[in-house]
Amino acid sequence: MSTALRAFDFLKLRTVAFSLPQNLCTHLQNVSRSTLARTSVPYTQSSLTICAILLRHGLISNMTLGDPTAADPTNFRRLSPPQKRIWLGLKYRNGIPVLRNMSLISKPSKRIYATKDELGRILTGRRAVNVAGVGIGEILVVKTPDTLMEGWEAWRAGLGGELILRCS
Repeated sequence: MSTALRAFDFLKLRTVAFSLPQNLCTHLQNVSRSTLARTSVPYTQSSLTICAILLRHGLISNMTLGDPTAADPTNFRRLSPPQKRIWLGLKYRNGIPVLRNMSLISKPSKRIYATKDELGRILTGRRAVNVAGVGIGEILVVKTPDTLMEGWEAWRAGLGGELILRCS
């Protein structure tokens, strides 16, 4: 096996391992605590969806597609999958990160699912399926059968699903 092929396999494995929500969650929390203005994460559909939810709710300032060195979307389609990155701009107010906390709800060892009714209870601040209710300024990311959605969007659509993470 050639060295180039082994390096490609390593990059592919590294990208797959980083694409897990727990790695994205840890990375964004560490970057926001170290007060960096920009960071990049590997491009996957789940990472893109989670970052879009964070952007919609004002927890990050911007999101751009690019390569490992710069946020330049012009040549994004020509890049190989391990080179595709999502560049995020983080927000700070008076030196304090807007994205204060990201924590997993469902873990690889224990998946937590909620029906539409249980999701409604969690979103209104009450405890259900061993999950504390969502507080003020907190959002919930839910994996529905089709895609990842914000908790209220899933509830309005009449869907339940796996509770992935909560952010504040």
